[in-house]
Amino acid sequence: MGVDMGKNILLFGKQNCGLCQGWKKKLENFNIPFTYFDTENPENLAEFTLMGLTKIPALVIGENKFEGIKPSDLSIDEIKKMIENE
Repeated sequence: MGVDMGKNILLFGKQNCGLCQGWKKKLENFNIPFTYFDTENPENLAEFTLMGLTKIPALVIGENKFEGIKPSDLSIDEIKKMIENE
């Protein structure tokens, strides 16, 4: 069974954002697939804005959007449930 892109996690952040890097590490450590968008890239910033997001780190899981969220605010189990329920 292939990966459904609709269930992929989108992570918006930038290099000098400690919380953004924390999210990258957390998702990588638990082998959760995600796509990272550096908002210092104008195309990524445009996508970020079009999605109605305003704060980094921003995590998008299907219809769920989280902004300015700390890695400790959302458990891996909660993330997995959102991925499975999409």
